[in-house]
Amino acid sequence: MTKNGAVPEIAGQSSNLRLWSAGSTREPLSTVSALPTSSPPLRPPPLQIATRTNRVTLSRTGLVEHLDKVNEMHARCSPASLYARYRGVRRALAKRDWEHLCDPANGTTMITVPLDDPYRIIAVTHLMRTTTPHVRELGILVEDSWQGQGLGTALARCMVDFARTQLLDCQAIRAMTSRDNQRSMSILRWLGAQFKGASGSTIDALIRVEN
Repeated sequence: MTKNGAVPEIAGQSSNLRLWSAGSTREPLSTVSALPTSSPPLRPPPLQIATRTNRVTLSRTGLVEHLDKVNEMHARCSPASLYARYRGVRRALAKRDWEHLCDPANGTTMITVPLDDPYRIIAVTHLMRTTTPHVRELGILVEDSWQGQGLGTALARCMVDFARTQLLDCQAIRAMTSRDNQRSMSILRWLGAQFKGASGSTIDALIRVEN
């Protein structure tokens, strides 16, 4: 960690974190049912983030109609970034999966755009319900040309803060990354994650949430 509290960037590695998704070794998105909640669905407010190169971005709630732009972003991502996110090269999301991710009953999805190019999506962030009560899963995909600028760190922190201050039914956040992805590991350590259940090259991280 640097003196100003930022996570050090590691060249050549993606900060993308995986959310369990269709095609993974766990339940696909379509099988994860919405769990009862003690509070109505909430959405984070729009958030402006300035990158280390002083480019300003805007993050806001993802909507069903954003699917085409989201898939355009996937097409611009390198195979390495997509693999870090999905454990496979997934060039597009199916309509049913994106609808699931955008349904507030299933969790929270945010898109990020440059303030000076509002029709280009450069990052997608999810904090989704799981089949484990009071546990949500974090997933982040950042376009390659925007990696290494502190954006992934800021988006992860945004979701953790949102869970801590607004989600009464969330007690922990789970994320997954590869063992050798030092950038993602640094972000997770900075967020106070505990690492357990390691299997092969994959690391499961758990961030405790105290409301």
